[in-house]
Amino acid sequence: ALAQATVARASACRLAVSPTCAPRSVVPGVMALLVVTGAALLGAAAGNLVPGPPPTIANPNPLAGKQFSTEYTAEYFDVYSNPIRTRYAEVHWTSHGNLPLPEAIVERFRNKTMAIVGYEVDQVYQTPDGEEPVPITSAYNHHYGVWIFSPHATMVHRHAHGSHRLQGCGSVGGRFWDAVTDRDAPHIDGGIPHTQFFSEGNGGEMRRSYHGYPKGYAQLMWSPTKWSVTPMQVDTKNREHKGKGFKAGPLPRSSLAPPNASYSGLVECPCTTRIRRESYMAYAALREGSCGERPQNASECFMAAGKVAQSAGLVNRTVHNSSMPPGCSIDVDEAIWNDADSSITCGNGGAFQRVVGTASSVVNLTVDLQQGDAGAEVTITISGPAAAWFGAGFGADSMCQHWDADECSGGPYAIIVSGDSVVERRLALHGAGAELEPSVVVKSNAVLGEVRTVVLTRPFQGKTPQHFSFDISKASEKYIAAFGHDLNFARHARHAGGTMSFQVVGQRSCICRDGMRHTIHGREFSYPSMCKPAPASDLLQQQNPSCFGETYAGGLWCCVHGQLLLDADQEAPEQVQEYRLKFRFYFEEYATSPVPSHTNLIRLYHQTEYAQGEYDIVPCLPGTPAQECVQVITARWKVRDMMQPCSNRDGNECTGKDSTDATKIAGVHLIYAGPHCHAPDCLSMELYNADTGRLLCSMAPEFGASDEVYDELGYVALPPCLWGDAEEGLQPPELLSLDTELLSIKRNNNTIGHYGEMASWQMRGVLIPREPLPEEGQVVQGWHMVAHKSADDDDFLV
Repeated sequence: ALAQATVARASACRLAVSPTCAPRSVVPGVMALLVVTGAALLGAAAGNLVPGPPPTIANPNPLAGKQFSTEYTAEYFDVYSNPIRTRYAEVHWTSHGNLPLPEAIVERFRNKTMAIVGYEVDQVYQTPDGEEPVPITSAYNHHYGVWIFSPHATMVHRHAHGSHRLQGCGSVGGRFWDAVTDRDAPHIDGGIPHTQFFSEGNGGEMRRSYHGYPKGYAQLMWSPTKWSVTPMQVDTKNREHKGKGFKAGPLPRSSLAPPNASYSGLVECPCTTRIRRESYMAYAALREGSCGERPQNASECFMAAGKVAQSAGLVNRTVHNSSMPPGCSIDVDEAIWNDADSSITCGNGGAFQRVVGTASSVVNLTVDLQQGDAGAEVTITISGPAAAWFGAGFGADSMCQHWDADECSGGPYAIIVSGDSVVERRLALHGAGAELEPSVVVKSNAVLGEVRTVVLTRPFQGKTPQHFSFDISKASEKYIAAFGHDLNFARHARHAGGTMSFQVVGQRSCICRDGMRHTIHGREFSYPSMCKPAPASDLLQQQNPSCFGETYAGGLWCCVHGQLLLDADQEAPEQVQEYRLKFRFYFEEYATSPVPSHTNLIRLYHQTEYAQGEYDIVPCLPGTPAQECVQVITARWKVRDMMQPCSNRDGNECTGKDSTDATKIAGVHLIYAGPHCHAPDCLSMELYNADTGRLLCSMAPEFGASDEVYDELGYVALPPCLWGDAEEGLQPPELLSLDTELLSIKRNNNTIGHYGEMASWQMRGVLIPREPLPEEGQVVQGWHMVAHKSADDDDFLV
């Protein structure tokens, strides 16, 4: 009876008629019973979870003689998110923490491997009469990330560095959730992961897009015990509209949605007057020439010099000297304000061979770059607590080099000191990452009191692509620093990040104003632009408004968990909508004998809007014929750029420790390629092998055409491309080497403008090991190989 009453109450909350629906309260215990009951649903598929015609794929094999079936036939289990309870225009973007898997699944696969061959997604109201689907026009899924964990991996709550605020991820209050594999997690034969990540076909397309794999392929998972979901949802249910179909509720003034649109302008996350935006002047050291804009007085000079040098021992001095550069200047240990008129320029006009940078934060760090006849060598001095590990990383100011929406490209190069041990690593996002081949020479490692100081040297040029390469011509470099609780390299006790400025030894550098910086909710835009130059992406060349803090007007930066996407003078109705996300995972037993039954699929991810994570659709010029209103962006990258060379054991983004080693890896076979773009403006996405011109995948969205759930007008299904056996109706995969260049072309309808569009490729594939050249007469895979050595060169013709 109590459970029935709770379901009835949940239904009343859904219908927004109950005054007892507290905005953030969840009835303890009873609602948990509903989660357990829902999570315990097990069965064998007799039809897909989402009703209607089965989803399609974008690249069927017309010569196969049969059509690939997207109807799931494997066993399955269902799991539900925690209740999502929002007011109109509210953003829900946070982790739901660690949630239990059905006990029957946990017991069945305890210390065994599960092969997950696909999944489906829905969002549902729970009512006394059962489940009802939530229209995408009432609650919009912008995207989600889902993890399944073994007992040796979990979600942990971490302190949020500034770079994580874009992710939402429960970072309200300065903390966020992160997926972590224990460092002592056992290595399972075959490299079976302890964590699997699912995000393909996420967003408004989640229910009608296919999330399955060809026969013999799966995401393998060791001993699954729990799961987690981080959804980004926007409440678009108009509380005043009682009729059939969709009618938009109140919108902020910055919304680009036209009147009577089939979608709510809230789904594009317009920046409202509730958003906290700030701007400030930045400063930089100029080694040669004259400042375009100088600090205006001594106070500004000394404040700016302190920020640039990051040195507590900097001496400030005011002079009147016409033989020195005018205004503000600095050397390694002194800042000068010169109030005399002078034509002297910064530096001495000659070449320099040595620069020094310092940073004092949670550790003390000095980087001394010197080049000469003996070569180019960097001397790094790091001081930290003698009783704990400490270290510094270069090329990033957090444990992610850059974010693509919720995706991290990988961590930076770092040097970790633990007692007498000095190790170089390529960090993972909030993980230890992979240990690198040593390239540093330890000159000294000494303890004075409670402080350990290590001095080491190494060449400018990194030993491998995973090592950081220093550049003496750069005036500054991003860094991170941290120390731990003890000598065991594990989670840090404190950390910091920033930018280190390098001063030329023997010369004075000018301190100049370096342009305005812009922040949203405390997170700073990269300067001068978030976007990267071609061929990585076209956005910078096109001057897309999303690239710059001063012109950014909508998208992920303005969608923060708990935020109302209304202007400050607009009130949201108090009625709360409550529902859950529902995931159905299809699985098979995994066997190792006589041969493995399934091949594990690694995640391969890249964005056409590289490094920015989203972009604006800019309206075409007035008078342009509608059929010509098409905005196009492109991007080029190499297959190796998608590799994250960390252990398969850690799952998530890891592609294997040797995955960037061309001497061991011949390349990859793509098995699944899921494009991601948004309704209603997405027209197409294409992926090419740019080296051969071969079209790999071409996707055109399938648009909804009615007011019915699962067929909402203007919303999309995005058919993925699959490769496999012709017997299943698929095309065979093409071998793409690590150095194969890929080309993505994205087209959008731009009759009107849109914020926050995306153009990512969420892919799965298989590493193909490099085999030695077969000897003459050797039988390989049923073919008789005959190798002839050419008389003209060392090549073999096979």
